[in-house]
Amino acid sequence: MEWSRYNQLFESARFGGFLYNALSNTLIELDEAHYRVLEGLRDRGGAESDPGAEADPGAEAAADPAAADPDFLALLREGKALVEAGEEERLLRARHYERHARCFDSSRLGLTICPTLRCNFRCPYCFEASQEGGATMTPETVDRLLAFIAGYKDVRALSLAWYGGEPTLAWEVIEEVTARVQALDVEYAGAGLVTNGYLLSAEKIARLNDLQINSVQITLDGPREVHDARRVLAGGAPTYARILANVGLLMASPYEGTCAIRVNVDRRNLESFLELRAELLERFAGTKLSVYAGHVNTSLTHSYDHACSLDLGDWAAFTIDLYRRGGLLPQGGFYPAGNLHGICVATSHNGFVVGPSGELYKCWEDVGKPEMVIGDVTAEEPITDPGLRALYALGTDPYDDPECLACNVLPICGGGCANKRLRAKRFGEAGLLLCSPYKEHLTAYLEEYYDAFLSREICAAVLAPGAAAKDEKGYRMVQPQPRKDERDAAAVMSPVAEQV
Repeated sequence: MEWSRYNQLFESARFGGFLYNALSNTLIELDEAHYRVLEGLRDRGGAESDPGAEADPGAEAAADPAAADPDFLALLREGKALVEAGEEERLLRARHYERHARCFDSSRLGLTICPTLRCNFRCPYCFEASQEGGATMTPETVDRLLAFIAGYKDVRALSLAWYGGEPTLAWEVIEEVTARVQALDVEYAGAGLVTNGYLLSAEKIARLNDLQINSVQITLDGPREVHDARRVLAGGAPTYARILANVGLLMASPYEGTCAIRVNVDRRNLESFLELRAELLERFAGTKLSVYAGHVNTSLTHSYDHACSLDLGDWAAFTIDLYRRGGLLPQGGFYPAGNLHGICVATSHNGFVVGPSGELYKCWEDVGKPEMVIGDVTAEEPITDPGLRALYALGTDPYDDPECLACNVLPICGGGCANKRLRAKRFGEAGLLLCSPYKEHLTAYLEEYYDAFLSREICAAVLAPGAAAKDEKGYRMVQPQPRKDERDAAAVMSPVAEQV
């Protein structure tokens, strides 16, 4: 049996020894004796026998100390820490196939719609090349958009995300498109709304349930004095008080969905995040409001001050500091999880971003860039650049990238952002952060995960003193309980979670 190339054997100064395997996404806690056994296995490149085979443990122990504990070897085999020759290649091939299957799944249609590119704000890190354009989706374009949607006759489920610009500037388009979509013979899964919140009036809030907008994302950049220095109206006026008043209206309303406050974080405002979060959670206690930090990572094509942008090391340090100072876990926690196949609206066959003139893109970061248009809903044949469409799915495939194939966190990374990968690998843009933080900071994240795990375990023992004691074999699996990974399937259905 061979030592897996996806193993990370490490010692924590706080918690002792661990073995993590990225292929199975398992974490084993180890006592000193078993850690030393694994050091020997690692140095020898594996075990001499298959732990599932019939053997005489006493006879083999002299040659291979790990063989003295066949249960331990079986656990290593289960967690893919020990693999047969060629087994990892077969498993990666299966994952590669699954990625293709998900990319070309045609059962869902997911659209991010920008009814206008106009915005009433002037934020320095906005990805859009211009916010001055006055175009709003016309009734004729709405007609063609609905015909485009109706043309996907085999689609079983449809979801929308309203984006911009600032979508509430074109509220009448949201009303019109939603009413007509709801009348179609298709399962409508609802919509998300990404808004700056400034125009989210009581009248609009009263319509959210009927419009099946089941999630609202609003961006703040810190407490009042920080936010009002960054997220200002086109004329320079402050926006914080108006946004908070509207959030108050939303939280006090019969709205049935959720509201997430995204706080864009960079070097200039990271110290104020916990203050803002505490203020918001206290002000809106008992509501379905959540607050999370968003990584502002600008590319070299933006005019924003790039010295403010957090690199992956900065971001890892920031998220760990939030947990240690405030007990705040990042979205999804520290344990590797999520979109393991790199599937998003950009890589999905039936995922599109629709501009206000009906132009089609594959990624929301491409909006407003004529060279990234793949089609137009107003054209007789809507897809006019199938090559660019295919490039997003196939040209960003990490399983075709030798650098990714050599990386020991590929199974939990999925290749990173498809847009950044395309721009870096195919279009030659420099300075883009492609890789997952797991590449350089996996063990630090796992330590913080285990700290939270241990805290929950201690609390459970205090609250239920009669519970069975933990296994004292000297090793145990401590990863989260297996759960069905729904994020890949949901990526097309809800493409708004990480948007500014």
